[in-house]
Amino acid sequence: MLSISTDGYIRLTCLEVQAIALTHLISDFDIDTPPLATQGAQATSITGYTEWISAGKPALSLGWDWQMQADGKQVVLKRIADPQSNIMLLDESGLDLGSDATNARLGTLIDTLPWQDTALAHLRAHCGVK
Repeated sequence: MLSISTDGYIRLTCLEVQAIALTHLISDFDIDTPPLATQGAQATSITGYTEWISAGKPALSLGWDWQMQADGKQVVLKRIADPQSNIMLLDESGLDLGSDATNARLGTLIDTLPWQDTALAHLRAHCGVK
């Protein structure tokens, strides 16, 4: 049974996290601030975020930032930052891995999931992406 620790984390092993289904909650674009006036062309990028949750209580929450990129004739999303989560991973002894190691392992997990198609479908349906 999952429980929230006093520090707000839900503590799990990597195998336990992998066994929990995550559902797409939201994806959206970052709100850009207008660029400063400069001379000449300026490179831009399209970025945003996505958030995924588990069913049940307490819910696991896993979110990350992405950048939209062109891959041939397709638009793809690529994770560009460490995830934000209420998950703290545990080692084989039941001790916290720590924030850096947890983020690294959650990032590796995210990179194996087929999240891009779901996030793009949401952006197309709710944000006017073609």
